[in-house]
Amino acid sequence: MIGRYERQREVFGEEGQAKLSSARVGIAGCGGLGVNVITQLAVAGVNHYVLADGQVADITNLNRQFIYAPYDCRPKASVSAEWILALNPLAEVEAHAEPLSVDTRAMFAQCDVLVDCLDNMESRMVLSDLSEEIGVPLVHAGVSGTHGQIAVCIPGKTPSLRDMIGTVKDPEGPIPAVGAAVSAIAGMEAMEVLKIISGIGSDIGGKLVTLDMDSWSMETVGF
Repeated sequence: MIGRYERQREVFGEEGQAKLSSARVGIAGCGGLGVNVITQLAVAGVNHYVLADGQVADITNLNRQFIYAPYDCRPKASVSAEWILALNPLAEVEAHAEPLSVDTRAMFAQCDVLVDCLDNMESRMVLSDLSEEIGVPLVHAGVSGTHGQIAVCIPGKTPSLRDMIGTVKDPEGPIPAVGAAVSAIAGMEAMEVLKIISGIGSDIGGKLVTLDMDSWSMETVGF
């Protein structure tokens, strides 16, 4: 009988698919990047999640954060947990309706991989430091308008995210966001998570990959 994941077993293999089902993934941020990442991981068979986001969706989020509805006052983490379970009934989700900080980061202490779907540098550096302390890979992504970036940091093997972009400052004012651009970068981020968990491994460890979706030019910077 053809199974749900038959078409991706050629990529991940039986052992890799089993690793996807058993891994515990910590996702910080359930905004534009986060909702796309959890969608791709859930349909790929990832079964264990820890989510963190204390925000409630507002009307300006809805051009890219497609799982939310207008006037739904529930925290994004709670809605995201329901979305994952709708896509993958076998999943187990631990949802935290609070932002990631030094005081709350222990929620991710038992995760096998951390995923940065955040929108501010302070929280990103908290996640970077936690990745180094507990020794698990961190996959980062960011988007502004039609420009995006991803990076993979593996403690003990590559520079940390703090080493790569720790001196960058948050932009002033709202960050431009187009749903299609966010989905494109989030798909790349999710793919890196799947490669790491399944054992395929990432070829961009210790590198920052930037993508200009106006010209479709890509640049890779090693650290």
